[in-house]
Amino acid sequence: MKLKPNLSTRSEQPGREAAELFVLGGEHVGAAVARRLRAHGHDVALVDEVHEPSDIPVQQGNPADARTLGEAGVSSASTVVVATPCDSRNLLVAQLARTHFDVSRAVVLASVPDRCELLTAAGHEPVCATTALSTEIVDKI
Repeated sequence: MKLKPNLSTRSEQPGREAAELFVLGGEHVGAAVARRLRAHGHDVALVDEVHEPSDIPVQQGNPADARTLGEAGVSSASTVVVATPCDSRNLLVAQLARTHFDVSRAVVLASVPDRCELLTAAGHEPVCATTALSTEIVDKI
């Protein structure tokens, strides 16, 4: 798999560090998180199978594939945000990033509130989409 030309790597741009944060998966949600992180001044890149935003460095591919993550430069990340639509896949991707690429922090999206305890026990920082969305809706009403 080849890197997209807009994804900066050390070999492509001497002196430029690879991204500090990676958003792994999530389609529109992942792209939105990456854009917000960038707007807040973070150096961020996205790894996703389908989304190709032109304003964010992107590695198109499966975020659960070690080769894809390696090509994207995830080993340089201080933090990954794992945001695929599947809780079990998010756990897998977070574990892969932390164990294979030595990423110290994984913020992981969970759809089912009961799974947050499992993610915490695995050493990750869960964000429950169901809780966040339902809280926001109730606050609007």
